[in-house]
Parts: sequence; structure tokens; C-alpha cells
Amino acid sequence: MDISLAIPECRVARFVEQHEDHLIIPVRLDAASGRCPDCGQASRSVHSRYHRQPADLPVSASQTRLRIEVRRFYCLNPACRRRTFAETPMTLLAPRARRTRRLGEAQARVGLACGGAGGARLLTHLHMPASRATVLRLVTRMPMP
Repeated sequence: MDISLAIPECRVARFVEQHEDHLIIPVRLDAASGRCPDCGQASRSVHSRYHRQPADLPVSASQTRLRIEVRRFYCLNPACRRRTFAETPMTLLAPRARRTRRLGEAQARVGLACGGAGGARLLTHLHMPASRATVLRLVTRMPMP
């Protein structure tokens, strides 16, 4: 299976790092340029790069973290108050999130079925660990049907 197809908006940058109890998958965002959130100006001028490491769904019964290389761009609009901005993988991550949206949804579904403490125990066996408080918080954030 091509693992890059399973991660929205991303492609695997290099080999997957396999550690004793988890995997780290280095990925890059697919977009060739970024768009300033204030003025909407597109930019390809890279200011810097940094990494985010959110938890993701398990792969082959191993906990998984994505090492996402995020680029900061210069805003090329001289009238814009924002000088730099970072590209954002909106479908994959919420701002400042420590887990991917799809992992949070899976953990919330388990919490909805099993409750806080039971869900936390089951998630540990499913290689998606979360505390009981986190499981309950994810359940309360779920949209109402």
C-alpha cells in the first residue's frame, strides 16, 4: 500500500523511522505555495521550516507519529500587516493540535461506545492511547447527530 495515499494533503518525504514501540513517518505538505490568511496573497518565498509531530492512527499495530515539515512563507503584499505565515494542513490537523483529526475522531467513537475509563483502556490495546479525561473531552466535542 502506498502510505502517502493514506495521509491527506501530504506525501512521505523519506523512509519511515521504526522505533521499538512506535513509528515516525516524515511527511511534507503537497502545496507548492502558501496563501496569506490575512490578504490572500499566494507566496512561494520560504522564510523558514519547522516540524510538528502529531499522533496519528496506528500502522501495523504500532503507535504512529507524523513528522510534518511546515514551511513559513513571506507575505509578498507590501500593504499586508502580516510579514510571515505558516502553511496549514487544515483537513489533517486543527491549529496547535497534538493529534490528527482522524485519530481524534476514532478515539471519540471508542469513547462514545465505552465511556471514559473503559475507552481509555481499550484505546491502549488499539495503540491509540489517551487518558480517560481526554476521551471524554473528545466525546463532548463531537457534533450532535
